[in-house]
Amino acid sequence: MTYKDLIITANLLAANMGDQTTKTQKKLRKIYDKIKPLIDSYQEQLEDLRLENASVDDKGNLVLNEKGEYKFTKDAIKKLNAAIKDLSEKEIEFKPIEVLNPDGLEIHVYLQGWLTGVEFKQDEESVDL
Repeated sequence: MTYKDLIITANLLAANMGDQTTKTQKKLRKIYDKIKPLIDSYQEQLEDLRLENASVDDKGNLVLNEKGEYKFTKDAIKKLNAAIKDLSEKEIEFKPIEVLNPDGLEIHVYLQGWLTGVEFKQDEESVDL
């Protein structure tokens, strides 16, 4: 799995877990909570890259825009984008989550590889939401 796979999966989980009124939505939330440390790690690394490439003044202080966001030179943006691409393609270590009660999860085929104990339905009726 890569960080790109992680972000796609996290976004799909967030879109599908709704307000957690059903058992399946509650299970999706638990899965999201288990991958959250990986998401947090990615976000920290992303922020480090942004900080490394941000503009600084002659004293080494960060230069911020009127909204309090980092400013970047054209070359720094190119370098940052390349670094973000490299980060997103970086392989991550992840032990698949063991699911004991897979009911309702079988249609969420985007979770394949992230879970064990689930037989995913891979036919025309299955839809990734």
